[in-house]
Amino acid sequence: MLESLDIRNLALIEDIHIDFMPGFNVLTGETGAGKSIILGALSILLGEKADSSLVRLGAQEASVTAVITIDPDNPIIAWLEERGIALDDGSLLLHRIVKQSGRGAMYVQSVPMTKADLMFISRALFDIHGQHEHQSLLHSDRQRRVLDSYGELAPLLTEYGQIYKKLEDLLQQKLEIEQTLVQAQKEADYLKFVAEELERAQLKKDEDDQLEAEIKVLSQFETIHENLEIIHESLRSSGGEGAITALASALQACRRAAKADTSLLEMGERLENLYVETQDISESVRDKLSLMSFSQERLDALQARLAQIQRLKKKYGPTLDDILAFRDSVTEKLNASEAGDEQLHHITQEIIQLEERVIQASLQITQKRKTAALQLESQIGQRLTHLGMPHVVFSIAIQERPRTIHGSDQIDFLFSANLGEPLRSLKEIASGGELSRVMLAIKTVLAEADDIETLVFDEVDAGIGGAVAIAVGEQMAELAQSRQVIVITHLASIASKARRHFVVLKEFSEGRTYTHLKIAEKEFRIQEIARMLSGDKEDEKALAHAQSLLTI
Repeated sequence: MLESLDIRNLALIEDIHIDFMPGFNVLTGETGAGKSIILGALSILLGEKADSSLVRLGAQEASVTAVITIDPDNPIIAWLEERGIALDDGSLLLHRIVKQSGRGAMYVQSVPMTKADLMFISRALFDIHGQHEHQSLLHSDRQRRVLDSYGELAPLLTEYGQIYKKLEDLLQQKLEIEQTLVQAQKEADYLKFVAEELERAQLKKDEDDQLEAEIKVLSQFETIHENLEIIHESLRSSGGEGAITALASALQACRRAAKADTSLLEMGERLENLYVETQDISESVRDKLSLMSFSQERLDALQARLAQIQRLKKKYGPTLDDILAFRDSVTEKLNASEAGDEQLHHITQEIIQLEERVIQASLQITQKRKTAALQLESQIGQRLTHLGMPHVVFSIAIQERPRTIHGSDQIDFLFSANLGEPLRSLKEIASGGELSRVMLAIKTVLAEADDIETLVFDEVDAGIGGAVAIAVGEQMAELAQSRQVIVITHLASIASKARRHFVVLKEFSEGRTYTHLKIAEKEFRIQEIARMLSGDKEDEKALAHAQSLLTI
């Protein structure tokens, strides 16, 4: 619900604050007083294009601010929360600035927004019918939602949506599997060749490092063998005194000396450790020499294996780990290709079953929509007849279209105002008053089915009068029992039904023109209704008639 609207420095308006009420609000005033400026200000705030020429002469910028109360169940709250915007005690603050320079700014709860954001919010919270079009019911998608809400299709649509989503997911999986299989088929020969080549190679992790180490040893066999023999000879010489013999002699001498000088015992222990360690080294060298043998065939084989690995690195590398990872990937692709056919068959069978369920659910939705459409178009037609359209035909067309998550139906509200004229979509209705009456009839019937909280009607009285005008006023009042309704009108029979009546006035001061607003109450309201009836707010007959309209 629109709680308040503040307009500053916009066209003829210097500063206006409007407090709207729940239910029926009406704005009246002389032609040219500025009623359209107020409606235009609201449209600007809700995303319409704003021209810098609208900024009042002498001001640098114009601004429009609105406080809107939002029902806690309204789906727009989730949209706001996704953008980090929270309500303040259930209220939302919208603010738009239009600068003389041509630039401007838009805010929701002080958070910068785009024009598209404001348009989205406006379509969720407002319907503005008339010169400035925020007519959500002109859109086929909105018409579908209205019909579904009227027909109470929500449970059925939820169930259908779940099946539809699951089917879409499976269709996507099937597509991905098919693409994988097609690609695998193209690569099949190559993958098999690679798999066989790498399988024959029997590669092992770190094998190249081990080969290089062994090749290095065999390549330096003579140097290693010769020097090991020198070590062994030096430790155990048969022709002279080797290191082990010398250490044995030194150890015996130290032990004899230690009998006389016990301080040499530690030295003896150290010599004994050296003797034992040297013997162990000698035996290790001996064992190494006994095991060493040179084979040119072994060296050639190792070098050939390493060369093979190097060739594979160039093809699939650059490292052995990369080759092994590529081998595993190829194997996985081949296995997936083999398993893909079976998986594809399984998913195809599941899709067939879900397709049948989706078709049945969609048919059920279509049937319920057709039943609801007959009831809805009958009620709307009756309302339009009551609103001065005796030859009106209102129809809801339901045509098949490609299936979506909302079903398989294209919903279009069609209308013919005059006898013999063909049915046309609501978008093609030329008369603003005609369109407003159609919207009024629809909104009245759908008062409980539609979640738009605030409706604004401009030119709703165009081309009507007498009993029709009275009927329009009655329907406005009826609609206002469940929605906030804001109407700009020239008809007293409509204005007299409002809960709050604003009069738009134009004044002149110091060579400037100003538009301001005044709440019509008591005698002032009677005078305003009298003015609307006869053009003379002092006319006694008009005053009496005005009094009677306000007391009905």
